[in-house]
Amino acid sequence: MPNSPWVAAERGNHRQARSAARVVGRVRWTSPVARTFDRASPTANPAGCTQGGLVELKRTVVAVVCGVCLTAPAGASAARSGGAYASEPATISDVACVAGCASVGAAKVGSVLRVRGSTMRAVAKVVFLGGKGTADNVVARVLKARRGSVDVAVPEKATSGPLRAVNKDGARSSVSRAAVSVQHGADSAVLDVRVVGRRVFYDAARPARLDLLARESMAVNVALVRVADGVAVQGWPLALAPGVVASVLWAGRVAGAPQPPGRYEFRVFEGVPVTATATVAVAAATAAPAPLATAPFDLVDHKFPVRGSHTYGAGQAAFGAGREGHAHEGHDVFARCGTPLVAARGGVVKLNRFQSAAGNYLVIDGDGTDVDYAYMHMQQRSPLAKGTRVLTGQAIGNVGDTGDSNGCHLHFEMWSGPGWNTGGAPFDPLPFLQSWDAYS
Repeated sequence: MPNSPWVAAERGNHRQARSAARVVGRVRWTSPVARTFDRASPTANPAGCTQGGLVELKRTVVAVVCGVCLTAPAGASAARSGGAYASEPATISDVACVAGCASVGAAKVGSVLRVRGSTMRAVAKVVFLGGKGTADNVVARVLKARRGSVDVAVPEKATSGPLRAVNKDGARSSVSRAAVSVQHGADSAVLDVRVVGRRVFYDAARPARLDLLARESMAVNVALVRVADGVAVQGWPLALAPGVVASVLWAGRVAGAPQPPGRYEFRVFEGVPVTATATVAVAAATAAPAPLATAPFDLVDHKFPVRGSHTYGAGQAAFGAGREGHAHEGHDVFARCGTPLVAARGGVVKLNRFQSAAGNYLVIDGDGTDVDYAYMHMQQRSPLAKGTRVLTGQAIGNVGDTGDSNGCHLHFEMWSGPGWNTGGAPFDPLPFLQSWDAYS
């Protein structure tokens, strides 16, 4: 292409065609002179032909800086807020109302909160920090302490805001990112519901969760309805106690079978009986009057594997590009070395190896599908051994430049059944990557 703004160059097996890299998601279009070109994996298929030719010499300059380290006395640790204490300060990760709540998302004076985190057993009191400054700070003593959480009642005059945990010896946690919402005044509706996780990944660590809080004792049935066809695929009978949050969890399966992605909705009916069978749940839900409350969410089946800024390769970095003795069997996604990688779909680790062409690579047999997913050129060997069960979105390693590779990138492959280099065939993963990238 003589009129092209840049000219493709071939030098042995390592000279790759450079073209503008299209950026999807959080990054912009880049020019061919940008840092991340569409340099393809020279040979990313461990089972295919390996290439000879030029071997790039990579030089690493290591600077070692020696300094003087000051060590605290044995048994002492510095609290994040300053000072030294005998105990390690707690770290608060989450706070939720569990009893006497104003709503599923708010507490009131006297409500019991469960403050979750790490190193919580030594916590003696919790400070409700409210707004800026210390004028509205209120202290409450812990009702019960556990290793990973403490229970505390909301004190009078507490206001909405973050929390701080304080140990018996005064060691203080950092100000929590999690905050409590304290409601003052009369309670609102008879039944309050909230869905946690408006976008739920199939087979992930966090399922869809519906929280319910009733002002009075009542029996309800929660029906899970697939909005596309109106079918109630599952049901849960619940007896709700006043002021106590009850929860329903759903991980994207019915009777062990994965459900199709799309919009789903929790619908809460009063006094509708259900049994364990989906047929009765469907009949009960369709025959019931209007629901007391509804809460929709989206079920998606994959998560984009590169968790950071990235660019999509083209030309020699694309699926099907010519290689010596075979075609490029995946698509390259460029990102900084060290960028976290996660499983696009949960499943079972099929292979975890190093190969001179693919570098450190991992193959996962996708759960509920006949598709295998391969991740190549990773910075280090994945810590996941063969046979390990993996969840969608679980960390599997980091972007690297290992093996026969030019530049930090993920070489990603998808194979049809029966699987990766075991009778299946690779297919172009780019449309799928772009789709997952759009929402995750």
